[in-house]
Amino acid sequence: MTLPPDYLSNTLQLIFIVSIPQAIIGLWFSFVCLGFFPERFARRIVICGILHAVYIDIPYFLIPPWIHIFNVLLSIYVLISLIFPELKPKIKLLVILFLMLLSTVFEMIYGLIAQFFGGYDTVLNQIVAFKLLLFWPGFAIIALATGIMHWKKIHIAQQIRRFIIHVRSMPYFMLLLLVAVQIFLFMTISSHIFIKPLQLITMQVIVILSIMLFIYMTIKIMRIIASARIEGIYQSQDTYINDLTRMFASIRGQRHDFANHVQVMYSMLALKKYDQLRTYMEEVVKEIQSMNVAVVELPSPALAALVQAKAAIAMEKKIRFDYLVHTASLTFSAVTSIDLVRIIGNLVDNAFDEVSKLPESEREVHLEMYIHNSDLYITVANTGKQLTDEEIEQMFNPGYTTKADGHTGLGLANVLERVHSYNGHVSVDSDIDRGVVFTIRIPNSKLAKSKLA
Repeated sequence: MTLPPDYLSNTLQLIFIVSIPQAIIGLWFSFVCLGFFPERFARRIVICGILHAVYIDIPYFLIPPWIHIFNVLLSIYVLISLIFPELKPKIKLLVILFLMLLSTVFEMIYGLIAQFFGGYDTVLNQIVAFKLLLFWPGFAIIALATGIMHWKKIHIAQQIRRFIIHVRSMPYFMLLLLVAVQIFLFMTISSHIFIKPLQLITMQVIVILSIMLFIYMTIKIMRIIASARIEGIYQSQDTYINDLTRMFASIRGQRHDFANHVQVMYSMLALKKYDQLRTYMEEVVKEIQSMNVAVVELPSPALAALVQAKAAIAMEKKIRFDYLVHTASLTFSAVTSIDLVRIIGNLVDNAFDEVSKLPESEREVHLEMYIHNSDLYITVANTGKQLTDEEIEQMFNPGYTTKADGHTGLGLANVLERVHSYNGHVSVDSDIDRGVVFTIRIPNSKLAKSKLA
């Protein structure tokens, strides 16, 4: 094989002037965007960037652009797997995805700039100083922006990372792969325009594949959105049914306990132990009063069943669960019963999980619903530690959870999504005295429409 003219000089310049800085900054940018950059990664990022730049640039002038791009993707995945073995496959794909996006942006920008200087071949034959002035200012800007993001803890893709990690559905994973393939095709088209033209038939095939893939991805995204909404409804129904099942089991247990209590009291009466009988009856009455589950008075069957179920769960977990549902709030028709159950159920479940970490004497959860200025307000308060501003900011992110026992971290995210669908607002207050208080405000959209009419 005959090497192109100035192959060694051009390859070395490409490695040290362009590829190594671009690879290192691109990896750093990807890690910071995804929300993790432990100090132990810094040295490995540099090693990975150098090895990748050297490997892909040695054959760069000897192979077609599409083979080069395929080699870039395959080699970076292998290197990341070897150098960062602790990363999960999904995280590796996300890192590569962001690296590809940044590389594509670099390629397009510098391809456009190269056109002003006579094209790619003209820039390739320029002196080293010219290439440094052309490429390094852009690298410096991206590096500075990444450094500020790292310092200020601005992680623009952290929510995506958490969502991808916790999602077990295959369609989401396939969609991620399709996005990577689409970017690969786009990089090939960009290379054809700005660097090395491809054969006409090859370019036509790539364009057709890119268009077909874009249409398929659009349909796939629409299906995922539709299935996610249906899945959310099914999850609410499953939660509703499970709560009812636990409520009925609790009632059966209470009936069995009550039969035992009657037998004990009858025996004490027969033995004429009146003082002990009085003490025992006072304890039984106190236990019954502590249940606080007189929800049969609520005219909303769905809400009554929900509160009844949560009260049974609270009793089982030794949690003091108080509620106050104003009658006027039950006439609020702007929110469907299913969404009301989803919102209140997730908030109460989250409160139960938090207070379960406390001693039994400190476990308190309070629920209140009322109407103020025609808007529906729902507050759920629980005792516990004071949350930091960062914790409050992150708790509604999909996948964020402080629990390690199989929780997906999607409960509060679902609450936020449902409330926003009604143009509502969610606020969180936390202090040492009150613990954590969630306040939901949902405007009465039907009333607003009637006024406009």
